[in-house]
Order: sequence, then C-alpha cells, then structure tokens
Amino acid sequence: MMRRFIAIAFLFATSQAWAAFGYYSPISVNSAQVPSTQTDFPVLVSVTDARFKTVANSGHVQNANGYDIRPYTSSALSSAITGYELERYNATTGEVVMWVKVSSLSSSTTPIYLAYGDSGISTDGSSTTTWSNSFLGVYHLKDGTTLNVNSSTGSNNGTNHSVTATTGQIDGAGGFVSASSQYVDLSTGIAPTAITISAWVNATSFPNAANAVVVRNNASNANAFLFVKSNGKLNCGCVATNQRQYDGTGSHTLSSSTWYYLTLSYDSSAGLIGYVNAASDGTVAANGTMNTGAANTNIGRDPTAGTLLWNGKIDEARVAGVARSADWITTEYNNQSAPGTFETLGTEVAVTTGASGWFYFFP
Repeated sequence: MMRRFIAIAFLFATSQAWAAFGYYSPISVNSAQVPSTQTDFPVLVSVTDARFKTVANSGHVQNANGYDIRPYTSSALSSAITGYELERYNATTGEVVMWVKVSSLSSSTTPIYLAYGDSGISTDGSSTTTWSNSFLGVYHLKDGTTLNVNSSTGSNNGTNHSVTATTGQIDGAGGFVSASSQYVDLSTGIAPTAITISAWVNATSFPNAANAVVVRNNASNANAFLFVKSNGKLNCGCVATNQRQYDGTGSHTLSSSTWYYLTLSYDSSAGLIGYVNAASDGTVAANGTMNTGAANTNIGRDPTAGTLLWNGKIDEARVAGVARSADWITTEYNNQSAPGTFETLGTEVAVTTGASGWFYFFP
C-alpha cells in the first residue's frame, strides 16, 4: 500500500513538469568559451535544426511563431527560465534565435534545456527581465526586412531617421548611409555614472574624420563616444571630471566590409578601455565618475554636430550602466561571433506520456 501511495504521489508531482511539452533538447555551453563565471548573462542561443520546424513542416514545434519553445534549467522541466527573449523564429527551416539569461554561466559545461511541442501555448513568453543586469538599452535592429529600433529593455526606445533593414551579424541589422544622414535617436534617458557601449559594425567606408557608432553628447560635452576614424582607428572617450579619451592611438585598424565587435567601457576605478573583438585596443586612466548632464544618445551619428555619420551596418548596439569586465566582453564576443562553437545542441528527448497526458514512472 505504501509503495502504491509513493508511486501515485510521484506520478502527480512529475506530471506537473512534463504534461505539456512533447520534446526537449539540451544546449550545452562549451567550457573553453567562458573565461570566468558570469552572473545573469544573456546567452545567445542560435540554432537551425529540423526538430524546431513546426509540425506542419515535419518538425515538433506546435506554434507557428515558435512561442511554445521555452527554456528550462534542467531536464526535469520543473524550473522555467523566465528571463528569455525569442528574437527570431523560422517555422520552415527550424531556425531559433533566442537570448536566455543564465543566472550563473561558468567555465564548466552549463546546460540550457529547450522544451517545445505544447499546443496549448499561443503567446510569446519573452520578458524584459532578460536584460535586467544593468542594461539601459539593447537594440537588436532585428528582422532584416522591417527595421525595429525599440530597446529590448522596455525603455529608451529609438526613433528611426531613415535607417533601413539589412542583413546582420545576428539576425538583421541597421543599414546606415552617411550621405543620407541616417541614424537612430535614443533621446535623453541614458545618463549613467559608468558605462559600457558595444556594437557589431561593418563599414562600407569611413568617409568622415570620425564615424559615429554610438555617441552620447550635448553642447556642454557631457558625453561618451565610440567613433571609428577615417583611417580605421578607434576614437573612444567620455567626460568624467575631465575628458578621458584616446584618439587613433589604439592597436587595431579596422577594414571596410568586415564585421567587428567594438566595445567601450568606463568607470571611476578601471578607467577607459576600448576593445576590438574583445581584445584591448587602448586605455586611459580613470578620473572620477561620468558626467550625467542631459544629453542625447544616437546610434550612427554625433547628436551635437549632427554629422560624423556612420556609413555601413550596425547590429546589436547596447548600452549598460556599468563597466563590463574583460571576461564578460570576451564571453559576449565568443557567444555572438560563433554561436555554433560556443554551444552544442544535444540529442532530442521525447517526453513519454500516457493517454491522459501524464508522465508515468513507477519505482
């Protein structure tokens, strides 16, 4: 009698986790890609596989928008990861582009379990909490067909000034033509005392003395700026007690028609650091906290001069209110530059259910 009671109790508890989904697949992060443990890190999951096609296309996903693809922390499917954003889904190819916030991403293998195949899910569970870790603006510039300049944080949305949709490093990107004065205005809501600016860039050319990637600026010089000069060198800086800047003295030279991951960070202890593809480009010593006076932030333009515009593509532009560590930036670059190297899609597991839809296990 006790044995039957235990089995029934286990049946009830297990059914709550397994009832809805038909399948799950593990995604393992490859240990060499994460130099140290990162907290609340948004991992890019980018996979294309027949299992993620819809049922109508001979796959196992039920919803045409991929809304029934949900991340979990374990194969028990008992603890959902609510901090995720489904950026792109293709029902006919099985392409999934999703950002999943991992509470502790370590240099040991860290699995994410994607569950799917639940016909009862018809709404997008994506959440702005994916970007709760000090992000002030996250601009995927996604789609590649219709440009979206909103921030995934839910605040500091952009206003598009004629930037067009194009192919990107991840999903779509913004196509900027300097001669046509195209840019994205993020208004005045970004005013941190420390900062990290990052973006993927691919220049058609460098037509100006300085070509703006992301710039926060006003007439009083309360700014942070990431430019690429006409010779392909970075011009990075911000205003703290006084201006912190290096202008063309970095170790990297960018070429046109090539994707690069550019990052600028500053705080009152580490100072200013510029990065190209996660490698240090140049540094300047700290001098107090950043000036937070009201200023506009633009993607692809200097908002004060109204010129110095970008000519080419910009993707995944982000601003955070902290200075990210070198290891965080390296992990971002490894993840976003080569998702197929960063992570491994494991073997699909079918969830076994009985006629009632319950998962049965008897000891």
